[in-house]
Amino acid sequence: MSEFTYGNIIRNVDQTKLVEHLPKGTPTLKLSEDWFAFFTPEDGEFVAPLLLEKLSERCPILYFTHLEDHGWGFDIFDKGEAISSLQVLYELMDDEDEEMMDEDEEADASVLNGYMKLRPRAEAFSVFELEKEQIKSLEQLFAGNLAFDEEEFVAVETFKELLGIQEMSWIRYERTEGREEIEYV
Repeated sequence: MSEFTYGNIIRNVDQTKLVEHLPKGTPTLKLSEDWFAFFTPEDGEFVAPLLLEKLSERCPILYFTHLEDHGWGFDIFDKGEAISSLQVLYELMDDEDEEMMDEDEEADASVLNGYMKLRPRAEAFSVFELEKEQIKSLEQLFAGNLAFDEEEFVAVETFKELLGIQEMSWIRYERTEGREEIEYV
């Protein structure tokens, strides 16, 4: 059975800017000292809810998805728009695509190499007040192999570790009910 995780993440310091604007009954989870997550019925496997554009007027929001053996990705919303995005679909990856990318560096990366959407701008993470070293590490991660190989999910786990969102695992709106660590707005 695959892990299907997706939800919306903000910095803990931004909670007061956002929580009162969430729909009543929205499940929330404190991920760490730095991060806070909320979940909506509109969250999708690779589709961030439209609500995030409006909510991101109040503070930056990271929409994160990890569908274990299917792929992973994120969208950063700030001031009403998506400023950085990545979606990696493992099913679309094969050696032929990699050869085509090597031959034609100008090739459309949104179609090739398993990426459905590719705009991973590491500098966009500065809206979350990350340290320069974290942003540099994200740049290096985005420049490498974002898929999985014999070591499985190295890229997505590295991404989660760099941000400190390791607790964003096996959770989504449908899996919030009955969990003692979940609070409701």
